[in-house]
Amino acid sequence: MTESFWSNWGRNQNFKAEAVVMPRDEDEAISVIRSAVRAGKSVRVAGGGHSFTPIVETGGILLDLSKLTGVISVDQASGKAQVWGGSKIADLGEPLWDQGLSLANQGDIDVQSVAGAIATGTKGSGKNFGSMSSRVSSMRVVNGDGEIIDIDASTPEHLLAAQVSVGMLGPVLRIGLDLAPKYCLKEENVILPMVEVLRQWDHLLDEYRHFSFWWMPTARSADMYKLGDVPADHCFVKLLREVPGDLADVPQGEVNRRTDRAYRIYPDGTTVAEFHELEYMVGADQAREAVDIMRDLMLKRFPDEISPLQVRWQKRDQGFISPQSGRDSTSISVSGEIGRNYNPFLQAVDEALQPLAARPHWGKLHFLDRARVRALYPEYNRFQAVRREIDPANLFLNPHLEALFG
Repeated sequence: MTESFWSNWGRNQNFKAEAVVMPRDEDEAISVIRSAVRAGKSVRVAGGGHSFTPIVETGGILLDLSKLTGVISVDQASGKAQVWGGSKIADLGEPLWDQGLSLANQGDIDVQSVAGAIATGTKGSGKNFGSMSSRVSSMRVVNGDGEIIDIDASTPEHLLAAQVSVGMLGPVLRIGLDLAPKYCLKEENVILPMVEVLRQWDHLLDEYRHFSFWWMPTARSADMYKLGDVPADHCFVKLLREVPGDLADVPQGEVNRRTDRAYRIYPDGTTVAEFHELEYMVGADQAREAVDIMRDLMLKRFPDEISPLQVRWQKRDQGFISPQSGRDSTSISVSGEIGRNYNPFLQAVDEALQPLAARPHWGKLHFLDRARVRALYPEYNRFQAVRREIDPANLFLNPHLEALFG
């Protein structure tokens, strides 16, 4: 056991657990979970601490599974791999590459645990690519009775519930992933006036594997995410093309013009949180409307908020409480500066996007209550049925999740 006080990387979630336990291997992890279950104690998992919401908090046992890391097995013929849930995303790139495989897509940060990223619906950008969760083909959890449960396509209700579960189906020990043949990415990142991004919107979506952008409402905005010198009402536009996987064993080019292995290109280098982020997903067909709403809100009502507006795309999936469930999506994110009262701004964003049935990234700030969750996720009841079956005593909930799913 280690020190029982825990804080996330954003420093906005702090609590004291009864104990923080770091098992040395899978058998020890199972033993710890079973002991907690027998004692009727709450169990949560710390992951990489990258979430801004209180999803990790527990007064019971907090598991740190970071010693369960790396690739367990690879089936090159089927393009599948099994990995330890405690692995960091960054841990997977090179060993998968050595087997001729890559993650099909990933986001700007790679320091999260794989299980945590999947549990919260973490994703990158590209209209033809889903979240990391959508690539989950199997999962091993320990349920609320202390039993080992192996979930896969033979139990489709369980699999669709597990793909995004915010940890409510129990600690995740192993994850099976559907992968892509190894590939490289070529950066063509540019700075464009917003009017030009709007003009080229459809072309950029169709032309590039990955298209995303940050719009700057002020001349100071780029400093928040360390995006370089980007004038107000301009965008830092991230554009990535896929190129064959044998072209870049040696990195080529300078920053924003590099060609390299995909897992080296995706991350933007952010390792310290200097902001607290809110991210909501709307239907992809509502993306332009959402951006117009946000620009109007930020320029007219909150001119002192410097946060860039980040816009990304994802393909629909079937996870019961996935933000992309049943619809191609566009993610809209802004951040509050640490040390400032940003709640009025973020609450206004929440209210402005509600008419578009916006769904949150579960690891980022949001203002949902149970009624809104029920309304936003058509498969809410199917998720709840699986959750209650796997965790009948609600040992994997905490106060935040109890309010939404208890």
